[in-house]
Amino acid sequence: MDEQQFDSLFQQPFGRQDAIQADARLRRCIALGIKLWGRTSDDLQRQLLSPYPEIPSGFDLEDFRELQRSAQIISQNLGDPRNVWLSRSAISSATIFIGTQRFTAWEARCEIVRRAIEYLEKR
Repeated sequence: MDEQQFDSLFQQPFGRQDAIQADARLRRCIALGIKLWGRTSDDLQRQLLSPYPEIPSGFDLEDFRELQRSAQIISQNLGDPRNVWLSRSAISSATIFIGTQRFTAWEARCEIVRRAIEYLEKR
């Protein structure tokens, strides 16, 4: 398949401006994740223990939904037996306990984003 055949699969080709926009969306998603989740498992635990997550300013509901989609994809891929090598890595090894509930780090992240979206939708 050549470039023209590939481009014909889409209504319009993926150009430089599309790449710039995708990069900006990804950077925004990463910034929200860092602000919402923090950097340690203690930060995740603190967010899960509060009635609703601390909502970082400067982000809208669509930003949270995009972060949720990304976190769910990562969490699902870590749980896939074909990716067992990923589940043994440091990014997924933390387990967080909240009462009787047990979360992997990525499950905790997904839950925090879900709660944040729920809170924002009620406001």
